[in-house]
Amino acid sequence: MSPIKSSCGILLPLFFIVLEACESKKSPSTETDNSDLLSQRAAFSILPVMGARPLGDSIVFDVEKVDSASAFDSVIARVDGNRIGEMADQRHTFHWASEGSVTGSHIFRISGYKKGMEESSSSQTFYISSSTQPGSYRYEIIKTLPHNPESFVQGLEWLNGKLYEGTGLNGKSSVMNVNPLTGESIVRQNLDQTYFGEGITIMDNRLYQLTWQNRKGFVYSLPDLKLQKEFGYTTDGWGLTHFDGKLAMTDGTNQVYFLDPETFQRTGKLEVWDSRNPVDQLNELEYVNGSVFANKYQTDTIVEIDPKTGAVKAYLDLSNILKDADKLGNEDVLNGIAYHPKEKLFYVTGKNWPKMFAIRLIPAAKSGI
Repeated sequence: MSPIKSSCGILLPLFFIVLEACESKKSPSTETDNSDLLSQRAAFSILPVMGARPLGDSIVFDVEKVDSASAFDSVIARVDGNRIGEMADQRHTFHWASEGSVTGSHIFRISGYKKGMEESSSSQTFYISSSTQPGSYRYEIIKTLPHNPESFVQGLEWLNGKLYEGTGLNGKSSVMNVNPLTGESIVRQNLDQTYFGEGITIMDNRLYQLTWQNRKGFVYSLPDLKLQKEFGYTTDGWGLTHFDGKLAMTDGTNQVYFLDPETFQRTGKLEVWDSRNPVDQLNELEYVNGSVFANKYQTDTIVEIDPKTGAVKAYLDLSNILKDADKLGNEDVLNGIAYHPKEKLFYVTGKNWPKMFAIRLIPAAKSGI
């Protein structure tokens, strides 16, 4: 990614309702009868869901039929396309249990049907947050190792005792096998200067690499890092990891997208929330023992995410891990998480950092972040 990326935070509205209606084709001077006016009205109104609701809550949707002239064979309520009930009266309350769902945005839709065709509908977007306050970690530095200060780190991975690193910036992007004792590359594959390298992950003895805004990724054989194929995607590329047979990537928002590792088609997505807000700027990723750990760009914070629900489990603050005395003046933010399964340590570094640290995480108290 570039040294400065823009992002859009999510503003939670008090409510958001989309009402589908036909526009009148008549000029203002043309007389309009009552039936024409009724055809422009939505048939239903929905009492808005206020703010984000915790995962596990039962969400209530109060719906009223406001167009008495509309007669329907059936009126169906759905959440995210899944039917939750049918409306038989002028006013009806629907309940949707969010337990077992995921955090982020959801859509409630009420639709009136005639002869199997949808005639009128209203919808509302609502939001689900994490149901628990995130925890936090302390850390213990076990090793301090040299790192090449010329490497604008975008991804870090261990495989069979070998350390792999992906770097960014146009004209400086690469993927390489790195000697962890010296920080120097052993095998290196440079990208064309038109590409800005991003996150990497290793799956089935192949290394996958994203690029930032080119919307193109690369697959390399190991250990020689020979290019095998290219693939495309529809967003910016930021961080990358894998689990349960799928790739997981970020684009700088609070979204995590899932891709098939063979076809690279998107198979799903997840929105990341803590107990109060969406957590965006998600960057380099690492899957470890049932959790996804993500760098939050432009900070020295790592976020632990539940990949089943999108809920933030904990935060790790590494803002003081690189001491002022160790800085050379060209350092950027923390970026790079590689878990060593045999050592049970996290290796972390940053963009243009002269050092890499092997740390042990220690669960601490609940956080108010």
